[in-house]
Amino acid sequence: MKLILNLFALLTIISCQNKSSENSFQLDFIQQTKEVIYLYKIDNNAPVKIDSSKTNSINHEFNIELIGADIFLVGTEPKKSILFIGLPNKSNEFLFKDGSYENLEVTGDSCNIILQNHFKYRNDIINKIQAINNSLDEEKIILKNNVIIKYQEYLKKFINENKQSPSLIMLLGEIQSPVEFQKELFIIKNIILNQFENQKYLSEINKAIENANQQQKFLKNEKSRIIKEKGQRKKMGISIGSEAPEIALENASGEIISLNSLRGKVVLLDFWASWCRPCRAENPNVVKLYNKYKNQKFTVFSVSFDQEKSKWLAAIKQDQLSWPNHVSELTGWKSTPGEKYGITSIPKTFLIDKNGVIIGYDLRGEALEKKLSEIL
Repeated sequence: MKLILNLFALLTIISCQNKSSENSFQLDFIQQTKEVIYLYKIDNNAPVKIDSSKTNSINHEFNIELIGADIFLVGTEPKKSILFIGLPNKSNEFLFKDGSYENLEVTGDSCNIILQNHFKYRNDIINKIQAINNSLDEEKIILKNNVIIKYQEYLKKFINENKQSPSLIMLLGEIQSPVEFQKELFIIKNIILNQFENQKYLSEINKAIENANQQQKFLKNEKSRIIKEKGQRKKMGISIGSEAPEIALENASGEIISLNSLRGKVVLLDFWASWCRPCRAENPNVVKLYNKYKNQKFTVFSVSFDQEKSKWLAAIKQDQLSWPNHVSELTGWKSTPGEKYGITSIPKTFLIDKNGVIIGYDLRGEALEKKLSEIL
């Protein structure tokens, strides 16, 4: 949501709730400064100056005539302003302790206080993610994903606990997977319809709802495809309990590497490609497990669906895929092993025991680690 995301860049966000017609929103902006304090209204994704205050005291008062909720900024300039939602017949006081934005205190309408606490929490999350950059490369994506997942759970809870607050519009840009927030998106839509002065944000929420519908349709089709693929593999004799078909291909140096040569080890047969984003996202998990279990007779046999050797090798280096078993015909989807294993999408993995028998497929993350801990 471009509009909302751009608004987030303007520091802290404050807001409020409820609606009554033809009343003003009272704002007391308290800061020790000799500069002019400006009031801006957000119009077409840009701040438009609508009022100003310069006083010898520290208190700058603004009265905003409103029919319904709308988004404003207040400060010395847009990039050094507080973003807030004004509502009829409501009031707030913004107090800067020691003139510091970090020490902002908000009093007045309780929803503003709740939302300010939300953004303090959000800033803590951002700091956590930034701190992760100091971790080992193979751990970064895993740690970041865990933080993001927990934050998305928090957002869902926050929306459901504040169902009547216009402030929820500011969370729309933080929702990463609309299909998991379908109920919450309609909560936000109802707020826009019932409480905002105009409907300029309606197209944004409708777009998010449509994205959720498309995601749901895709997941339904994907489920059907997986069931069909499973049936096809069974007909081909590639199922749990079956012997894994042999693969013998050249590595980047032209040497033939055989899957059967790895008998005596537990092998994760991994079909992937450098251009496959889900594959690349899963690679840190595989690297972590390889490093953990490589001395316990566990290895990985990677079959790439790449077509360009340079991109294939660059991805291996970038993702630190340090196991020696990397092969590819560099023919993309026209892959002989892919046809042999009935591959119609990637990533696709098969877990093969020490005797060459398939004991699992499509195991990723925690599920793969759990299985390896059981058999090694």
